[in-house]
Order: sequence, then C-alpha cells, then structure tokens
Amino acid sequence: MFIKENETEILERLTKRKSEIKNLEKLPILDKFYLSFLSKYESIEITPDIDIFGYEMALKENRNLETNFPNIFNKLWMIGRTGQGDEWFISRENGRLLFYDHNQGEYSNIEQFVSLNISFLEFLQIAFLYQELENSLDEQEEITKKERVHFTDVINSIQSNLYELYPLKYW
Repeated sequence: MFIKENETEILERLTKRKSEIKNLEKLPILDKFYLSFLSKYESIEITPDIDIFGYEMALKENRNLETNFPNIFNKLWMIGRTGQGDEWFISRENGRLLFYDHNQGEYSNIEQFVSLNISFLEFLQIAFLYQELENSLDEQEEITKKERVHFTDVINSIQSNLYELYPLKYW
C-alpha cells in the first residue's frame, strides 16, 4: 500500500495520443519530462484535484493566461486544474510545480502561488499516491493511523515536508 512509482511505471498508466506531436515550437522551454508528456500522452484526471491538460488544452489555457495576465504568463505555464477551479502550474524559471487557490481571485503577483518544490515527474508520483489514497478511502472509508503515517512518509520521501506543503488536505 502506498508505493511511489518510478518513471516507467507512471508512463504505463498514461494513455498515448493517437498521433505524437512532433513540433513543439508553440511551447516554451519547460521541464523535458512535461514536454514529453504533452507530445505523447492525452490529458488525464488522476484525482478530482489533479486534472492535467493535454497539448491542445494546455495551449488554449495558456493563450488565455497570456492575453489576460501577461505578468504571470511570463513566469508560469498552466498545466491543469482541480475540480474546484484551483490551478496547477510549472515555473518557467526552474521547472517546479506551483498551486494557485482560486479563492484569491484574479492573479496579481507570483507570491500568490504555492511552490511544491517538485518536478513534473514528482508531481505525477504524488498524484498517483493520492489516487491510491482516495481509492483506499472509497473502499474502507477510513484508514488507520499507521497507514496515514506510512502515506505521509512516502509523500515526504519525494520531497522533504511535501505532505505539509501539499495544499489539499485529507485529514
């Protein structure tokens, strides 16, 4: 229960696009694993809180960001959103994942975003761990204290204090 998957295991969970996107010139220079994801795989909802855009939706959402919030667009690239309307981003500067709580209203500055200090691959690792947690909660409605500690330890093995940084709480 609650095992961090490696890159190969994660890629096996994703649905491949019908045809790979070969020309990525419409995309900024970003995390190589993320760019590979966009070119080869379809969008995916891993949990209700982690819905990752495919290539076409990423372009559409980021065009909107560029038009309406150029100061944020120059620093961040939107990669997905939650079911509640919060959003996930990648920093153009360092490739780290950030979270934006929509309750803050419109974007005004970069300080509104919470950095998780993880790469896109690490984001997928925690996403599938949270999916496993949600599946466990659906099956047994509650998990033991020992299972909670184990889950937290696995999340924190990806990045120190990641469980505490993750903006969406389960307990």
